[in-house]
Amino acid sequence: MLIIILKYLIVSPVFDPVTLDCYEESRDALNHVKEKFDIVGDLSGRSISRSEVEGALKKDPEINFAFWNHGSKDKLFGSETEAVIDLKNIALLGGREVFASACSFGAKGGVEAWRKDAKAVLCYKDVVIYTTDSKPEFCEAFNYPIKRRADGFNWKECLEKTKERMTEIIDELLKKGRALAAAALRHDRDILVCYTKDMPPEDTDCPARKLAIKIWGPKVGWRLSRAFPLSVAFFFLGLGILLHDYLHALWQVGGYAEILSLQGGYFGTIILVVGFMLAYYQIWSALKEKGEVKKLAG
Repeated sequence: MLIIILKYLIVSPVFDPVTLDCYEESRDALNHVKEKFDIVGDLSGRSISRSEVEGALKKDPEINFAFWNHGSKDKLFGSETEAVIDLKNIALLGGREVFASACSFGAKGGVEAWRKDAKAVLCYKDVVIYTTDSKPEFCEAFNYPIKRRADGFNWKECLEKTKERMTEIIDELLKKGRALAAAALRHDRDILVCYTKDMPPEDTDCPARKLAIKIWGPKVGWRLSRAFPLSVAFFFLGLGILLHDYLHALWQVGGYAEILSLQGGYFGTIILVVGFMLAYYQIWSALKEKGEVKKLAG
């Protein structure tokens, strides 16, 4: 049996008290995964520049990416002033596994990384909360998915097992009388997401995308480009204009009697609509059934 050892780049900057806690969490994770992953780089313990991260990722397209630190909806920070990952260089995460123990990145950055063909993106879609009286419990919860990945579980299993373990820790915290910590971890559990080929994002702020996801489901809805609804609208707008002019011509020739009689134009319209629907049905089917189909979303 061929065993593939995953390569990982570890990034855990330090520049304030919270990032120091994140750094300590990264060391806990590293102690577990270093015997099972090929750790090709460890940019940690200080402020990390954007160029350092970009250089490491560009050097080897097979390196996966594990990050502990501050984040926002579309950024992962290496220092107080500089993001090492944002929407301008998010394409660097394409083709990689991404673990981001950071606030809010799943709201937009994680989605964009997934759209750029990241193999998996495990992250949080809102602000991560923890309490200092339960650091060991939060450390275990935050590192649980990357440790399970190192143990050989796929990302879906990592997400499921992490949420199960978080629920157990929440119960343990409640038994210890730490209700605030339990509430914080419950919040963190509920905002933890993982995007893969088989687990696409399920929500978006874009109304058109929301409609596409609602109609065809997330696997198809996310792959449709913004031009898709416009193409449908243009087709039916053009068809409507043609029908209007055609009916107006029939009215001038013979009024209602001519309009209500069988006309070749009606059959032509039906053929156009059926052909249009069949063509787009083939597109939807291909997008839904074949994960390797190139994403149409730019």
